Amino acid sequence: MADKDKLDGIVCATVTPVDADFRIDVARLARHCRQMLDDGCSHVSLFGTTGEGTSFGSAEKIAALEALAEAGIAPERMIPAIMNTALADAADMLAATERLGCRAALVLPPFYYPEPGDAGIESFLAALVARSGAERIDLLLYNIPQLARISYTPALVRRLLGRFGERIVGIKDSTGVLANGLGLAGEFPELAVFTGHDGVLPELRSAGGAGMIGGMPNLFAADAVAILAAPDAEATAGRRQDSVRRIEAVDGTGGLAALKALLARRYDDPAWARTMPPLTPLPAAETDAVLAALAQTGYVPGEAA
Repeated sequence: MADKDKLDGIVCATVTPVDADFRIDVARLARHCRQMLDDGCSHVSLFGTTGEGTSFGSAEKIAALEALAEAGIAPERMIPAIMNTALADAADMLAATERLGCRAALVLPPFYYPEPGDAGIESFLAALVARSGAERIDLLLYNIPQLARISYTPALVRRLLGRFGERIVGIKDSTGVLANGLGLAGEFPELAVFTGHDGVLPELRSAGGAGMIGGMPNLFAADAVAILAAPDAEATAGRRQDSVRRIEAVDGTGGLAALKALLARRYDDPAWARTMPPLTPLPAAETDAVLAALAQTGYVPGEAA
């Protein structure tokens, strides 16, 4: 829509810091969101997979979004995720996302019951929109079948576009499979197609993709922004190679827990290493091993990359 900024760029899927009682630490989260935007991210996406979104209740996530807005994080730069299987909770999140003026909502399909079918997913989204009363907020589809066990297939996307039309403005493809992202970008040029994986970013961008919504920008936002701006340029070849090596180091040693441990080192703040149960913090020795691997790519803790 004309009054909204374009949905593209590097969107940091932010981790969620928590206090000793496992409550969302809004002060730390606000500082981190501000840092990500300062590092060049177009938006921040809250409470998705990297943000441990399924581990928090809707009420506390909504309260955190309100507090972030009060702390000066512009709602139009926020893309909260809807990660709820309960319709009432999902509707509360969507209603709050619209009420606060957030840029869009990233919608995960209901993931508990296996194989609900395309009709079931359509009925969930229809009930979600109706129950929430949200009439304006843009919707991004969140495709991460390795965790949700449900895929936003091209056939399902076409069906949802037929039902909801321009309310659906894009899709985040977190399969990490290049052919999948390229296929979506080619078949749905009207949608903003994002990857969730740094390794797919250059090729997807060159094929008309919108960019990335992912976790690695929590540490390497500037590199991702540079790659997005020049996905095929020789000048970014080294950054592209380093990006792949960094993914391998982080995902191969703890994934989300590793990101949090590395942020604890970057900010010199051990509280950042806390994870929500059932996830456990990364042991110090494993954190050191990840740092040693990242050092081979020129990464220095405490410096944005």
